[in-house]
Amino acid sequence: MRALIVSASLFALGAPLPALAADRAPDGDVEATTAEVEARLSDPATQDAMADGMAAASEALLDLPLAPMMKAIARASGDDPEAVDPRMTLRRMSPEAAAVPDEVRAKVPAMMGAMAGMAGGMGAMIPAMKEMAARMAEAVAKAEASTRGRY
Repeated sequence: MRALIVSASLFALGAPLPALAADRAPDGDVEATTAEVEARLSDPATQDAMADGMAAASEALLDLPLAPMMKAIARASGDDPEAVDPRMTLRRMSPEAAAVPDEVRAKVPAMMGAMAGMAGGMGAMIPAMKEMAARMAEAVAKAEASTRGRY
């Protein structure tokens, strides 16, 4: 069940990232973009809204009809598809899964806070990474220049 909670939470947290990337500054200011991502992910109102949305989505998933898929699996494995309960849902198959929405609601804000910290850390690393890339480009250019005419 923990894997289900973690998977659902990570999916939920990753879902808005393309939208955040689309809002990137037109001048390509990556540091500003990571600061914006950090601010959005650490905003308590955003965290609460995401937690509520993910809890609602996981609640709906618990009641998703599983019988069609389970009948197909039964057919493929040579079992009797008519033996599958037509009212089968995740909630009926695994009653302890009913706790998932509350756990998601409780854990998503902390996970978003952790992701905000990572975004901030990445933003802080960007100037050093740019400097490293410039030094690497310079080293490659020197190596190319020193090998010209040898081969």
